Amino acid sequence: MLVVSSREFRDSQKKYLDLAAKERVVIKRKNEFVELVPRGNNIPENPSPSNDPWFDDPRNIEELERRLKKSESGDKSEGVVLTSKEDIKAFFESL
Repeated sequence: MLVVSSREFRDSQKKYLDLAAKERVVIKRKNEFVELVPRGNNIPENPSPSNDPWFDDPRNIEELERRLKKSESGDKSEGVVLTSKEDIKAFFESL
Protein backbone atom coordinates (compact mmCIF):
# COMPACT_ATOMS: atom_id res chain seq x y z
CA MET A 1 0.00 0.00 0.00
CA LEU A 2 1.23 3.43 -0.91
CA VAL A 3 0.06 6.57 0.92
CA VAL A 4 0.65 9.89 -0.84
CA SER A 5 -0.27 13.47 0.02
CA SER A 6 -2.94 15.25 -1.98
CA ARG A 7 -0.28 17.66 -3.29
CA GLU A 8 1.90 14.78 -4.44
CA PHE A 9 -1.12 13.14 -6.11
CA ARG A 10 -2.08 16.40 -7.84
CA ASP A 11 1.46 16.84 -9.19
CA SER A 12 1.67 13.27 -10.55
CA GLN A 13 -1.92 12.13 -11.18
CA LYS A 14 -1.14 9.89 -14.16
CA LYS A 15 1.60 8.09 -12.24
CA TYR A 16 -0.67 7.27 -9.29
CA LEU A 17 -3.73 6.40 -11.39
CA ASP A 18 -1.61 3.93 -13.39
CA LEU A 19 -0.09 2.56 -10.18
CA ALA A 20 -3.55 2.00 -8.64
CA ALA A 21 -4.18 -0.75 -11.21
CA LYS A 22 -1.25 -2.71 -9.72
CA GLU A 23 -1.25 -1.85 -6.03
CA ARG A 24 -3.29 -0.07 -3.37
CA VAL A 25 -2.94 3.72 -3.50
CA VAL A 26 -4.32 5.92 -0.72
CA ILE A 27 -4.36 9.71 -0.80
CA LYS A 28 -4.03 11.54 2.52
CA ARG A 29 -6.01 14.77 2.57
CA LYS A 30 -5.90 16.69 5.86
CA ASN A 31 -7.20 14.12 8.38
CA GLU A 32 -8.92 11.75 5.94
CA PHE A 33 -7.83 9.08 3.53
CA VAL A 34 -9.22 8.47 0.03
CA GLU A 35 -8.44 5.21 -1.74
CA LEU A 36 -8.09 4.89 -5.50
CA VAL A 37 -10.08 1.84 -6.62
CA PRO A 38 -9.77 0.72 -10.26
CA ARG A 39 -13.10 -0.42 -11.77
CA GLY A 40 -12.14 -1.45 -15.30
CA ASN A 41 -14.65 -0.55 -18.02
CA ASN A 42 -17.77 -0.29 -15.87
CA ILE A 43 -18.95 0.90 -12.49
CA PRO A 44 -21.03 -1.77 -10.75
CA GLU A 45 -24.24 -0.62 -9.17
CA ASN A 46 -24.25 -1.18 -5.43
CA PRO A 47 -27.56 -2.80 -4.40
CA SER A 48 -27.10 -1.85 -0.74
CA PRO A 49 -29.24 1.07 0.47
CA SER A 50 -26.37 2.08 2.77
CA ASN A 51 -23.73 1.66 0.02
CA ASP A 52 -22.00 -1.08 2.01
CA PRO A 53 -18.62 -1.62 0.26
CA TRP A 54 -18.99 -5.41 0.72
CA PHE A 55 -21.29 -5.33 -2.31
CA ASP A 56 -18.65 -3.61 -4.45
CA ASP A 57 -16.59 -6.82 -4.69
CA PRO A 58 -17.91 -8.92 -7.60
CA ARG A 59 -16.75 -12.12 -5.85
CA ASN A 60 -19.12 -11.40 -2.97
CA ILE A 61 -22.03 -10.85 -5.36
CA GLU A 62 -21.23 -14.11 -7.21
CA GLU A 63 -21.16 -16.03 -3.91
CA LEU A 64 -24.42 -14.43 -2.79
CA GLU A 65 -26.13 -15.35 -6.09
CA ARG A 66 -24.79 -18.92 -5.86
CA ARG A 67 -26.17 -19.34 -2.35
CA LEU A 68 -29.53 -17.82 -3.29
CA LYS A 69 -29.87 -20.30 -6.17
CA LYS A 70 -29.05 -23.21 -3.86
CA SER A 71 -31.56 -21.98 -1.30
CA GLU A 72 -34.30 -21.48 -3.90
CA SER A 73 -33.72 -25.00 -5.23
CA GLY A 74 -34.20 -26.40 -1.72
CA ASP A 75 -30.58 -27.52 -1.31
CA LYS A 76 -29.71 -27.27 2.38
CA SER A 77 -26.34 -28.99 2.18
CA GLU A 78 -24.49 -25.84 3.30
CA GLY A 79 -25.20 -24.32 6.67
CA VAL A 80 -28.19 -24.24 8.94
CA VAL A 81 -31.57 -22.73 8.06
CA LEU A 82 -33.32 -21.02 10.97
CA THR A 83 -36.84 -19.78 10.25
CA SER A 84 -38.29 -18.89 13.63
CA LYS A 85 -37.33 -17.60 17.07
CA GLU A 86 -37.70 -21.12 18.43
CA ASP A 87 -35.28 -22.48 15.80
CA ILE A 88 -32.73 -19.81 16.69
CA LYS A 89 -33.07 -20.41 20.41
CA ALA A 90 -32.76 -24.19 19.98
CA PHE A 91 -29.72 -23.73 17.76
CA PHE A 92 -27.90 -21.58 20.33
CA GLU A 93 -28.82 -23.91 23.16
CA SER A 94 -27.36 -26.82 21.19
CA LEU A 95 -23.94 -25.15 20.97
